[in-house]
This record gives sequence, structure tokens and C-alpha cells, in this order.
Amino acid sequence: MNHEQLLKDLVGIKSYSGEEGEARNYIKGWLKERQVEVAAQAGNLVVHLEGRDKTRAFIFNSHMDTVSAGDQPWKYGPWTPTREDDKIVGLGASDMKSGLTASLLLAEQISRLGVPPVDMWFTYVVNEEVDGAGTKSFMDWFKDEGYLRGYTDMAAIFTEPTGLSELEHGHRGNIFLRVKTTGDSGHASRPGNIKRHAVREMIAFADALKVQMEKWREGFTSDIFTPPSDGEMTSIHAGVVPGTLRAASPNKFPSVCTATFDIRTTPEFHAVAWDRLQELGANLGATIEQEADPAPAGYTDPSERIVQISSNAMGEPELTVSQGSADLGFLTAQGIKAVIFGPGEKDQAHKTDEYCYPAKIPTAVDIYQEVVNAWAEK
Repeated sequence: MNHEQLLKDLVGIKSYSGEEGEARNYIKGWLKERQVEVAAQAGNLVVHLEGRDKTRAFIFNSHMDTVSAGDQPWKYGPWTPTREDDKIVGLGASDMKSGLTASLLLAEQISRLGVPPVDMWFTYVVNEEVDGAGTKSFMDWFKDEGYLRGYTDMAAIFTEPTGLSELEHGHRGNIFLRVKTTGDSGHASRPGNIKRHAVREMIAFADALKVQMEKWREGFTSDIFTPPSDGEMTSIHAGVVPGTLRAASPNKFPSVCTATFDIRTTPEFHAVAWDRLQELGANLGATIEQEADPAPAGYTDPSERIVQISSNAMGEPELTVSQGSADLGFLTAQGIKAVIFGPGEKDQAHKTDEYCYPAKIPTAVDIYQEVVNAWAEK
């Protein structure tokens, strides 16, 4: 099977976060057909190829899930991968089924070549687009099984889309808030009887959060990271029928309002953000919970060998730190030096009619192999 057909097969499988089962079964079958042993680890798939040097390890991380297709119509349908000139159009083509394809091809290639120079790990994880739970689960298992302390040196590549023109060595973290405000319920014809309005309380909280985030941004400036985000509201619901946006009683003031907020963090701010956010909520009478487990910021110093080797293999790409969030932080928190680069197009992530250039996939495989070989020569 060539790389383009594998890519099309993967894009053709709906694999929203939490719905990766079909993609997982396909990947498992594809690897087994090529005599590559693969094991289940919670919802993830893991390939472990033992190397000649078992004291060192190299990890590849790719996620199986995608964001939703959204409400806008797609030219060909989100799960109908279509060749359009030199592109493949379809949901997840860039983020990150092109990188997933490259990782699978590399795992097959290294397995076919015999015993690799160091231990190789290929992880195919779930829920990256939500909270990174798949990578977190793998790292917890990796630690509990004794692998983390058993290796004297480790490096990793995340095959996220960078067009092979950027080499990311860090990213911001995230905290997704679920906020609840309460108020008086009553008939909408008598607003004078409403002393505390749940929706207006939420608006007051959102405004206060924005002001406070501006102050916190000033206190957490960095020469490397973009400051923490403004913490904008991403959804708000009050007095609606569950599962819809239809008002349950359009003539009634709701007693509860809920909203979600997206906070992007730098490493230093991430360490204190939750306490500060809870304090702000308490001061304003709002209840704050975490919509999902926070994902830590990640960072690898540009002087590290994995960064230098990857940069050389890529032909001196632009070194960047992502404003978004990824799973690299779960590894760098454990001392594993890691970078992010892959064949997908960064600016296509989460877009309607998303596309990638399939010709970049074999190029990525060659670069990954070169990086592994060079890193193993230490």
C-alpha cells in the first residue's frame, strides 16, 4: 500500500475525540498485516521495538482523533478524501492523519530493517484534541511499568502538522473552565423583581476575568512564549432545553447560567493559574470547575540534541513555540526532550475543507529515520 492510499483510508474513518474505535481497529489490523506487534494501552495503541541499546529510547507520538467537522458544508464531505491537484482534502488530513500515516510507515520500515539501534516506541493516542488524556495515560503507564526510570536517555517527536518548515520545541498549556452563576428566577414581564440575574452575573464574571487576565499577562511575560491568553468565553447556556439551544421558557428568567472559557498558559503561569482562577470566582460568587483535565505547557531548550539533530535533518527550519496546546508537555514534564514537526499543514488544522500535501509524507518518513539514526549515534 502506498502512502496516499493509507492516508485516504485514515481520513475516510470518522474518529472524533472519544470515537476513535474504528480508526484504532484499522491501525491495529494494518500493523499486524505487516508483522508489527502492537498492544492496547487503555484506548491507545503502542508499538515497542526493542533496540540493541536498551538503555535509551526514542518515542513517536501521533493522535488518532480529530475535531468535529463543524456546521459548514464540505466540498466533498469530511470523510470522503479527495485528490484535488496536489492535495488531499478531508477532515484530519493535516491534523494529523498525514503525520499518523508517516508514523505508521516509519514503524513498518524500522521493524522490517531488523533490530533498531535503540528502543523504539510508537504511540497512537486518543483524545489529544480534548485534554491530552491519551498521552497522559500512556505516560502514567510508561512510568508505572518502570520504563521511565529504566532509560538513561530519551527523546521524542510528535508528528503534529508544521509543513516540515517549522520545528516546534514548545507550546502553551490550557485550562478549560466551566463556570456557573446563579440568580433569581421569575416571570420576564416583571424584571424589577429580579435582584440577581444569572446571565448578567456571568457577563460580569467574563468581564472581570478579561481584566484580571490582562494584569496576569503583564506579570508573566516571556522572551519565548506568547503571554497567557485573554480567557475568552467559548460558550454560554441559560434556560435552554438540554442538548439544544432552544429556550425552555422564553418568558422566564433562568436561575442558573453556565459558560465555558479557554485559558492558554505559559509554564510559569500554569503552575499558579488554577488557584488564581478559583479565587477570582469565589470573589464574584461564581462556581468554577475544570471542563477537562488541564494540559501542561511543554518546552525543550533549543540547545538540546534532539532539537539540533531535527533542525539539521529538516534543513534549518524556523524554530518556533506554538501558541496552541499539544501533548508534548506530558513528556517534557518527565524530563523527556521532545519536538514537534510533521507533514501536515499547520494553517489547515480545524478548518472546513482541510487539506494536506501527500507528497510530504515520504519526505517526513525519511527525515524521521535520519533523526533517529543520528540521535542513536551518541
